[in-house]
Amino acid sequence: MTPAPESAALTPALAVEYLRELSADIRAAAILSADGEPIAGPPELADAARRLLTAAPDAAEIEVVTAGGAIHAARSERHAVVAVCGRFALPALIRYDLKVVLGEIAGESPPAASEAA
Repeated sequence: MTPAPESAALTPALAVEYLRELSADIRAAAILSADGEPIAGPPELADAARRLLTAAPDAAEIEVVTAGGAIHAARSERHAVVAVCGRFALPALIRYDLKVVLGEIAGESPPAASEAA
């Protein structure tokens, strides 16, 4: 596992790459602004990610399980991140990784493992 790049804040584009490096089970990821505008990740994922986040406006975290895998999302006051995962992804680990990336984009320290659980 590659550590997060050392900088004041992780850029959204690097955050997408970082998520993909963290887990082989993450097939795609996208970063959106708080108002749902795509910032990084595949354009074809942005519209679906926006619809998912709009469907649960008060949820800080979202998990949708399908026959082929799962979609995980997390949001902060400034950003949202959505990850499309394979069937064998560990939900708690993916949620933790999404929280870490949201914090890194904002220039915050990663949450302690006990805070993220």
